[in-house]
Amino acid sequence: MSVAPGYDQQPGMVQPGMPQQQTVVVGAAPQTMIIMQDSKPDPGICMAVFTCLCCFCPIGLASLIFACQVDSKWDAGDREGAKAAARTAATLWKVALGIGIAGIIIAVIMVPVYLFVIVPAQIVAAING
Repeated sequence: MSVAPGYDQQPGMVQPGMPQQQTVVVGAAPQTMIIMQDSKPDPGICMAVFTCLCCFCPIGLASLIFACQVDSKWDAGDREGAKAAARTAATLWKVALGIGIAGIIIAVIMVPVYLFVIVPAQIVAAING
């Protein structure tokens, strides 16, 4: 193939008689490495303190004790013990919170009933009595 005067050789075009050079690049695909690291479980100390002070003290205190054990067990290398203590602490503060909420609901219902039904009935009975 001849090139007309004034025109340059186009890239990718091969002149006859010229040797072609091929380049082949072979590379292995990068391998993916997954590293699983255990993260320290959340001890839930804030909720344990809250339920101990504001909801139901005995169970909240037990939750606080288990929550304080999480860090020491994790630092000692007892990963499963730390996870178990965190689960126990979470269960206990949830139970204490439920008891506290149930107590508030009962108080919200019982106080008005006492003040507006029982006390006036006793006053009327004492006056008529």
